[in-house]
Amino acid sequence: MVCTSRGVCVHKSGRPLQCPRLGSPGVIWKIFFILHYDRTAALRNLATGMEKATLEKVQLEDVLHHLRKEGIDPHATAEEQLCYVWSLFQHSEGRLRSATQDLEDLKLKQAEEMKEVENYVTHIRNLTEEREALTTDFEKEKEQLKLEVQGLQLQREAQLKEVEEMLDREDLPEIAHSSPSEQIAYLLVERTALLEKLELADPKLESSSHEGSGLPEVHHQGDLKHARQTLEAELQQQRESTQRTRDILTKCHYEELEKEKTLRKCVERDVEEATGRLQMAHQEIRRLTDELDSKRKEQSKLELALESAQQEIKKLEENMSKYKDSDSVDLQKAKERNQSLDKEILALHSRVQTLDSERNEFVELVAKLKEEIRKYQENEKAGLLFPRQNASLEHTMQDKKNKERKCFECEADPNQHSHEMLHKRCQKAIEERECRNAELLYKLQKLEREHEDLVERNEELESILGETQCQTKEEREYFECETERLQRKISSLEAELSKVQKGTSESSQETVKKVQDFQEILKMNQEKMEILESKLSEEREWRQQLVSDLDTAQKGLKARNEELQNSESELMCLYKEIQRAAEDQDFLNATHAVLQRKNSLLKIKVLKLSRDYEQLSLLIMGEKAADKCFLSIENPFKEPMTKAQILEEQSPGTERRQFCAEVAGSNKHVAMEDEVKGDSSQKERQREERLQVSRDVHVEGPLGCSTSEEVVSLSEETSHLSDQFLQFRSSGDSTDDSSKQPPSGEASPQQQREELQQLRQDFLRIQNLCSSAERELRYERGKSSDLKQHNALLQQENTKVKAELKQVQLKLSESTKMYSSLTGKWEHCQQNIKELELEVRKQTEKTQSQNDLEEQLSQEKARFADAEKMRLELQQNLKDSLQKFSRVEVEKNQLMGKMKEARENEEKLKQHYQEEQQQRKFLDQTIQTLQQQIQFLRDRETLLEQTVVQQQLKIKEHQALLQELEDEKKISDEHLHCQKNRQKLSEQLSALQQEKETQHEKYSEFLNQFDAHVRKYNEKQLHLKAKVRRAKESFVHEVRQRDDTIKQLEHEIEIMRKQLEKGEEFHSQIIAKNETLLRENWKLLDELSVQEEVAKDSKLIITSIQNRVFFLDEENKRLQEGTLRLSQQVSLLERILRNIHSSSVEEITLSVSSGCQLFSKNLPLPPVSSFSAPGLIEPLKSLKASEEPRSEEATGSSKTSLSVSESQCSEAGYLNVASPEGRPGVRGKGKAVS
Repeated sequence: MVCTSRGVCVHKSGRPLQCPRLGSPGVIWKIFFILHYDRTAALRNLATGMEKATLEKVQLEDVLHHLRKEGIDPHATAEEQLCYVWSLFQHSEGRLRSATQDLEDLKLKQAEEMKEVENYVTHIRNLTEEREALTTDFEKEKEQLKLEVQGLQLQREAQLKEVEEMLDREDLPEIAHSSPSEQIAYLLVERTALLEKLELADPKLESSSHEGSGLPEVHHQGDLKHARQTLEAELQQQRESTQRTRDILTKCHYEELEKEKTLRKCVERDVEEATGRLQMAHQEIRRLTDELDSKRKEQSKLELALESAQQEIKKLEENMSKYKDSDSVDLQKAKERNQSLDKEILALHSRVQTLDSERNEFVELVAKLKEEIRKYQENEKAGLLFPRQNASLEHTMQDKKNKERKCFECEADPNQHSHEMLHKRCQKAIEERECRNAELLYKLQKLEREHEDLVERNEELESILGETQCQTKEEREYFECETERLQRKISSLEAELSKVQKGTSESSQETVKKVQDFQEILKMNQEKMEILESKLSEEREWRQQLVSDLDTAQKGLKARNEELQNSESELMCLYKEIQRAAEDQDFLNATHAVLQRKNSLLKIKVLKLSRDYEQLSLLIMGEKAADKCFLSIENPFKEPMTKAQILEEQSPGTERRQFCAEVAGSNKHVAMEDEVKGDSSQKERQREERLQVSRDVHVEGPLGCSTSEEVVSLSEETSHLSDQFLQFRSSGDSTDDSSKQPPSGEASPQQQREELQQLRQDFLRIQNLCSSAERELRYERGKSSDLKQHNALLQQENTKVKAELKQVQLKLSESTKMYSSLTGKWEHCQQNIKELELEVRKQTEKTQSQNDLEEQLSQEKARFADAEKMRLELQQNLKDSLQKFSRVEVEKNQLMGKMKEARENEEKLKQHYQEEQQQRKFLDQTIQTLQQQIQFLRDRETLLEQTVVQQQLKIKEHQALLQELEDEKKISDEHLHCQKNRQKLSEQLSALQQEKETQHEKYSEFLNQFDAHVRKYNEKQLHLKAKVRRAKESFVHEVRQRDDTIKQLEHEIEIMRKQLEKGEEFHSQIIAKNETLLRENWKLLDELSVQEEVAKDSKLIITSIQNRVFFLDEENKRLQEGTLRLSQQVSLLERILRNIHSSSVEEITLSVSSGCQLFSKNLPLPPVSSFSAPGLIEPLKSLKASEEPRSEEATGSSKTSLSVSESQCSEAGYLNVASPEGRPGVRGKGKAVS
C-alpha cells in the first residue's frame, strides 16, 4: 500500500483499496486541506463525469487518511466529530471578530491621521503666505535702502568734487586727486611752515628797527669828525634834529610793526579759519565716508540677509512643493489603500454574514442530526427498519462497486445496512460544511496576510508622518526665529532711518551754504567756459577745414591714382591689341603677296588660254575650208556612184596615191605643219615657265602646294601632247610612205563619213567648252578685280590702323608724362599730408585737453544738479517713507486681525467638513451593508431553489438506481467500465496534484519577490531622500553663485553704459565724417562715369578693329577657296585644250585622208591621244551611201549646233572631256543621231 499526497490509499498496482467501514465523521480536516489548495472545483468537475460510488470511496479514503494524521480515530462517534467541527467553527468566528475590530481601529486611526495631515497642509499654506508677504516687504525696504545709499554716494562724490575744485583754485592739483587724509596732512604741514616763517619774521623786524636807529648815529659821527672844527656850533641843532628824526622813525617803525602784527594776526586768523574749515571738511568727509561705509556694510548685510531669506524662502517653497507632492502622492496612495480596504471590509462583512447564515444552518442541521440520531437509536432499540427513509437520505454520490458489494452483502443484517446509510448521509452533510469552512479559512488566511501588510504599511506611514511632523516642527521653530530676527532688523533699520533723517536735516543746512559758494564759483567758471568754448569752436572750425582739405586732397590723389591705373590698364590693352593688329597685318601682307602671285599665275594661264583659243579659231577656219573642199569634191562623185565603186575595186592604190600627192603638195598641209611646230615650241616654253613657277611655289611654302601640283600636271600634259603630235607627224610620214605601197585592206566610205560626223560633233562640243571657259575666265577676271579692290581697302584700313596706332602711342606718351607729373604732385601732396597730420595730431592733443576740461566742467555741473536733485528726492523719500511706514503698520494690524478671523473660520469650516465626511461615510457604510444583506438574501433564495432542484434530481437518480439494481448483467459490464474510468481519473488526479504543487511553489516565489520589491522600494525612498538633500545643498550653492554673478553683471553693466556713452559720441563724429565722405564719393562717381564713357568709346573702337580683322580673315578664307576652285578649273581647261589639240590634229588628218579614201582603202592608224577613241581613224565605208540632203543637213547642223549647244552641253562637257571612259557613250549618241 502507498499513501498519496491527498490521503488516498492506493495499491502498488495503481488501484485504490476499498475501506471496510466508513462510520467515522472526523474526516473534515482532510477536506479542509484539499479545499485549501482549490481542489473543490476539480472534484466537482470530476463528480459530474464519474460515477457516484467511486467518488464516495475516494472521499472516504481521504477523510480516513486525514483523521489518521490528526490523531483521531476513524471509528469515533459522530458526536466527537461534531464537537471537533464546532471547536474549529468557534475558532474561525473569534478570528473574524478580531479582524473586524482591527479593521475598525485602523479606520479610526486613518481618519485621525487624515485630519492631522489636513491641519498640517493648512498650516504650511499659511506659513508660505506669511513668508511671501514678508519677502515682498523686505524687497520694498531693500529698494528704498538702495535708493538712499545711491543718494548718499552722490552727496559724497559732490563733496569730494568740491574739495578738488577748491584745491585746484589754490594751485594744488597734486593733492586734488589724493585721499582726504593726505590732503589734511599736506595742509597741516603748510600751516606749520607758515607759523615758522612768522616766528622768523619777528626778530628780523626787531633787528631792522635797531639797525635803522644806529645808522644816523654813525652818519652824524662821521660828519662831526670832518666838521668838528667848522660845525661845533651846529651840533646842538643837529642833535635836536636827530632826536626829532629818531622820534619820527620810531613812531613810523612802531606803526609799521603794529600794521605787520595786525596783518600777521589777520593771516593767522585766516590760516586758523582755513585749517578749521579744512578740519571741519575732513571731519565731514570722514563722517560721510564712515556713514557711507556703515550704510554700505549695513546694506550689504541687509542684502545678504534678504538673499539668505529669499534663498531660505525658496528652499522652503521647494520643500513645501516637494512635501505637497509627496503628501499628495501619499494621500492618494492612502486613499487608494483605504478604498481597497473598504472594499475588502465590505467583502468580509458580506462573508461574515454568509458565515453567520451558514452557521445557523449548521446549527439547524446539527439539531436535526441529533434528532435523527436519537430516532435512529430508538429505532435500533425497537428493531424497526426504515428502508424508504434510508433510500431517500442516501447521498447521490454512490459507487456502482458499493452497489455490487451491497448485493453480495445483502445476506447481512438489515440493521447494519440502515446504520451505514445514515452514516453516509451525515458524512456528506459534514463534508459540505467542511468544504465551506475550508474556503472560509483560506479567505481568513488571506485577510490575515492582507491585515499584516496593512499593519506594516500603516507603520511605515506613521514613521513617515512622524518624520514629517518633526521636520515641520523644526521648520516652524526656524521660521519663528527668522521672523523674530527680521523684526529686530526692521526695528534697527527704523532707528537708523531716524538717525539718517536727523543727519540729512543737519547736512541740508550745510549744503545750502555750500550751494551758494558753488553758485558763485560756477558763475566764474561759466564765464571762463564761454571764453574757452568760443576758442574751441574757432579751433574746431579750423580743424574741420583742415580735415576737409586733407580728405579732399586724399580723395583727389586716390582718384588720380585710380585714373592712372585705369589708363595704364587701357594702354596695356591697346598695346596688346596693336601688337595683335600688327601680327594680323603681317599675316595679311603674306597672304596678299601669295594672292598676288596666284593672280600673276592666273594671268599667265589666261593668256595661254587666249592664245589657245586663237589657235583653235584658226583651226576651225581651216576645218571650214576643208569642209568646203570636201563638199566640192564630193558633189561630182554623187552621180556615178557605181563607177566609183568599180574604180575603188580596180585601182584604189593609184587614186589614193594621187590624192596623197595632191594633199602633200597643198599649202594647207604646210601651214598646219608650221602651226604645229610653233605650237610645240610654244608648249616647250610654257613648260619651262611652269617649271619655274612650280619652283617658286615650292619655295613659298605650304600655301602654294596645290597650285604647284596643278602646274606640274599641266606641264606633264603639255609634254605628253607634244610627244603625241610628234608621233602623229611621224605616223603621217609613214602614211605617205605606205600610200605608195599597195594597202593590205580596204575601208568603206560610210565609216569615213561616220568618223567625220563624230569629229564634227566633237568639234561642236569643244566649241561649247571653249565658250564656257571664256565665261569662267571673265568670272575669274571679275573676281581678280574684286580682290584688287579688296586689297586696296585692306591697305586703306591698314593705313588707318597705323594712324590709330600712332595716335594711341601719342596718347601713351602723354599719359606717361601725365603720370610722371601726377606722381610728383602725389609725392608733394604726401608731404603736405604728413605736415597736416602732424598739425592735426597737435590739434587733437589740444582738443583732447580741451574736451577733458569740458567734460570735467560738465561733470561738475551734472554733479551739482544731481546733488540738488538728490537732496530734494531724499526729503521727499523721507516724507513718503514715514507716511508709508505708518500706513503699513495700520495695514499690518488690519491684516493680522483678518488673518485671525480667517483662521477661525477655516477651523470651523474644517470641523464642519470633517463631520459631514464622517456622516457621509457612515451613511455609505449603512447603504453598503443593506445592499450586501439584500444580495445575501437573493443568493440564499437562489441556493434554496438549487437545493430543491438537486433534491428532485436525487430522487430521480435513486429511482434510476433501483432500476439499475434489477439489471445485474449491465452492472457487471458497467463495473469494468468504471474501473477504466477510475484509472483515468487517478491519472488526472496525479496531474492535478502536480499542478497544485507547482502553483504552490509559484505562490511562494511570488511572495518572496513581493518582499524583495518592498525592500527595494524602501531603499529607493531612502536614496531619494539623500538625493533631495544633495539637491538642496547644490541649489543653495548655485543660488550663491547666481548672486555673485548678478553683482558682477551689474558692475559690468555700469561699465558698458559708460562705454556706450563714449561710443555714441564717437558715432556722432563718424556720422559727420561719413557725410563729408559721401559728398566726395558722389564727386568721384561722376568722375568715374566720365572715365567709363571714355573706356566704352575706346572699347567700341577696339571692337570695330577686331570686327574688321575678322572680316578680313573671312575674306581671305573665301579668296583661298576661290583660288582652289580656279586652280581646279584651270586644270580642267588645260585638259580641254589638250583634247582640243588632239582632236584638231585628228580632224586635219581625217580631212586630208578623206579624199584619198574615196578611191582607195584606208590604212588603220594608231591612236594619237587619250581623247581619240580606237574607231575614229577607221575607213569611211558609208561615204558612198550618204546623200546630198544629209550632207546639207549635217553642214547646217554643224553651223547651228555651235550656238545651241553652248548652253546645253556646258556642264556635260567637263565630264566628257575629263574622263576617257565617257567616249563610247558619245559615239553611241552620234551614231543614233546619224
